Amino acid sequence: MKITVVSPHRGDAAFALGLSIRAWLEEGHAVEVVSCFTRSEFAPYSDVGSVHRNDRVSFVTAVRKREDEEWRKLHGAAKLTITDLNLKDAPLRLHVGANEVFGRAADASEKVVSKIRRALEMSKAGAWVLPLGLGGHVDHVTARDVALSALATVGIPVAFYEELPEAADAAAEVDVAVAQLMLAVQSKLEPVLGGEAGEVEDAVAKKRRVAWCYDSQIDEAATTEIAEFCRRFEGRERIWANAAWRAQGL
Repeated sequence: MKITVVSPHRGDAAFALGLSIRAWLEEGHAVEVVSCFTRSEFAPYSDVGSVHRNDRVSFVTAVRKREDEEWRKLHGAAKLTITDLNLKDAPLRLHVGANEVFGRAADASEKVVSKIRRALEMSKAGAWVLPLGLGGHVDHVTARDVALSALATVGIPVAFYEELPEAADAAAEVDVAVAQLMLAVQSKLEPVLGGEAGEVEDAVAKKRRVAWCYDSQIDEAATTEIAEFCRRFEGRERIWANAAWRAQGL
């Protein structure tokens, strides 16, 4: 089966689903990550401060693309593909500060909606994995809502992932998001554990290796939060899946 994962930004899918994606690939599935808002100036742990203001978007976009490629190469010849939609992230697109992207309504502009919708139509996946939208980042909410509007979610496998590091301190928010999404997909969402059951320390180490592929975006504290979160699930990752997903045994 082909599984398509919607990633609002480069790194979101890897942080939340690094173990699950590896397991899906090892089971013989093809995985496509659709990275939506990939034009950005956000790379606080890179050398962006030394780059001329006019060149920062190009610089950061290139840095973060290389990080995606580093993550993809961890899987060798496995069938992991990354589709870049080349959309501006919220600060660039909406002309707001980095701290003003939370709690905003989804961006319903024609360009955003049509490009994400078209990518999902072209994907022709058999199963879909979308962000929960924890933290209310407008890019996450937009990517999730456009995907939901584009998919005939009744009867096809759909699951939702808990964004990291946001999920580490958002237990109540997860419950609220899941309850709201059950109405949208018209199906009960239940927790499913992704990744291989096995040694917890090995899983944590693998999560840390994936997170450090994106070292322009996160520091040691965030990397540790991302890596350690899987301990809560005995070295696996929790996603929220509809009945069709569970019936496929994914």
